Amino acid sequence: MKYVSLFTLGLILSTSAFAATGTGHAQAELSNPLSVTNDINVDFGTIAIDPAAGPQTISMSNTNVVSCPTTYICSGAPTKGALEVTGAPTTNFQVNLVGSTATLSDGTGNTILFDPTLGNSSESGQFTMAADGTRNVSIIGELSFTGNEPAGTYNTTNPGGSGYTVTVNY
Repeated sequence: MKYVSLFTLGLILSTSAFAATGTGHAQAELSNPLSVTNDINVDFGTIAIDPAAGPQTISMSNTNVVSCPTTYICSGAPTKGALEVTGAPTTNFQVNLVGSTATLSDGTGNTILFDPTLGNSSESGQFTMAADGTRNVSIIGELSFTGNEPAGTYNTTNPGGSGYTVTVNY
């Protein structure tokens, strides 16, 4: 028969005397959700194409100037697009259009491709919200023609058309 000393039994029973408790802390920073609204459509104006010229590209500058090939006639009032981004006031955010194109359709199966770019090129996709939590971002870009497109009104909302994708994040 083995005996356990009272001293050993006291050590076993008193191990909870060495326990300690403390307080942990947590933190979370909440931010306003981002949203993007198309304020102004990109509008290249009226373009008279020359089928004999073959494939051509027309681009728009941030100053609403359209570069038209010499065999095409560009007229009207071209307008760069504008997106309104809303979020947390004075917070930095990024805008990305990489890999995004739009299809302008005449609604009968004829299409033109639009490759959007940021009009605020000096900011390279890095922006800061205004104190009211909004910021306008201008959109310009290029239209690509085969030269065989029939006359008509081409836009992204006609059947067969599709808009471009904008990614915005903090």
